[in-house]
Amino acid sequence: MRGVINDALRWSIGCGIAAAGPILEGVHRLLLRLAPFQQRRLRQRYGIAADTPIVEWSDLASVLERRARQAGAAKIAVTSGSTAIPKRVPYTDRRLRSARWAYVDMFVRCRRAMRIRRPSLYIFSSLTSDDSLTALLLAEHRPPPALALLQAPYRVQSSPAVQRLVLRYGTTAVRLWILAIANPGVLYATNPSTLSTFFDDLARDWDAHASLARDFCRRAYEFPREIHAVAGRLASRGSRRRLERIAASETALPLDAFAPGVEAFICWTGGDLRPFLDRLTAHLPRERFRCVPMYSMSTETIETVAHFSGGDVAFVPLAAGVCYEFLENGTRDCPDQLRTIEQLETGRTYTMVVSDRYGLKRYQTGDLFLCRGKVAGMPDLRFVGRRGVEYSFTGEKLTSEQLALVFARLREECPGLRGDDFLSCVPSHPSGTAIPHYTVVLVRGTRVGETVRDEEIAERVDALLAAVNPEYQSKRNSRRLGPVRALQMTLAEFATRVGGDIGASWETQFKFLPFYAETWESRART
Repeated sequence: MRGVINDALRWSIGCGIAAAGPILEGVHRLLLRLAPFQQRRLRQRYGIAADTPIVEWSDLASVLERRARQAGAAKIAVTSGSTAIPKRVPYTDRRLRSARWAYVDMFVRCRRAMRIRRPSLYIFSSLTSDDSLTALLLAEHRPPPALALLQAPYRVQSSPAVQRLVLRYGTTAVRLWILAIANPGVLYATNPSTLSTFFDDLARDWDAHASLARDFCRRAYEFPREIHAVAGRLASRGSRRRLERIAASETALPLDAFAPGVEAFICWTGGDLRPFLDRLTAHLPRERFRCVPMYSMSTETIETVAHFSGGDVAFVPLAAGVCYEFLENGTRDCPDQLRTIEQLETGRTYTMVVSDRYGLKRYQTGDLFLCRGKVAGMPDLRFVGRRGVEYSFTGEKLTSEQLALVFARLREECPGLRGDDFLSCVPSHPSGTAIPHYTVVLVRGTRVGETVRDEEIAERVDALLAAVNPEYQSKRNSRRLGPVRALQMTLAEFATRVGGDIGASWETQFKFLPFYAETWESRART
């Protein structure tokens, strides 16, 4: 009966969200039309002149922290994963509210455009505390109200009672338990790797991860009242039946069996995440579940906003209070080379330069976007990677673009590699060795056992790098560079090693790249 009542309340919440949809969509389309005028106004407001220089993060960091301290009560969001020294980005309460609203606006308009029936959302946030922006956005300073839990069941994870379950049963088991009880309509994860890892873990060790649901069904009397209260607040129709099905099953159940209300999942799809997206397809087939790409948001600023038209999603530079300028890829960081949103051309790639009310002023994000077309005169921008990622021990100037070509060729030549295996490269110069080398890491997908040898990967990458980079070949021939070495790791092991001391927070902080421009050894010390 509790599940029926809760679902009736969820339906009421859904009606409110549905009513807000046309209003927010109307505001969004109005802002699209006003964007050129608004961009000119922001340039004046932020004092951006023709000769205002383009700056890197190192030029801004101390200024931003000083301004945040003056504003008072600023929190610090720390990035990790793509730079050796993490960036520290101040967030005032006002700025956090603005970032939360950007997501709420996207979700409401997405639900309307995609015709998603069930309004509840489950976010695969880290169940342990960290200092990422995601953690700041999802932090709970007091117990959330009951109605909020019906729409956002993940918020219950901050309660001490649920945290004790995490310590006893593990993150995957608790997520499975909550999903089965709440039966949300949409899943969200910053990294698709977080989603794929969840389903991979279920398939790999179902018995262990189903233990919470099993104990809750068979020995309910052993659980404290707080846990029964949590289950009651999250309950939906069929909750008990789904938990019993999990408890009785000896093999991993598909998502349809324990959370049949899920219709779509939202995640980041830009850059080099295809292996993880392909891996997800096995668990969330495209004919049943819709994949909604997430808009581009760095810790420093919101870079694009989702625009929905039927079932299609475009991404436009339209975040509130952000002034956007662009440099065509390959040009120098000169103010006279900057282009406005109206001047971007379809088919060309640009780096984004942003200014905002929080202290960024012609900040070079280093993020590359392909202009895929126009939406109401605004560019449709798709993130394609980071610019200028290169490394050189002795003049070889190895780049991420070269590594991407090498890895694509390696997949063609090496049948032992699967689509869900992720490849990356990290320069390496161990202490006590005279000659540096590059290390290729194979982040294993769902396969069991070794299907491709480390030596085979190393030999082919070494030869392919020599073919695409003559300087690399010269340095190898003169023995100023050692041969490529290869090793295999799990996803979490790789993220923790390359991302530094981020622990479980790799799910929200880590950025998967084909090439990291700091050495393997320095990564271990960060």
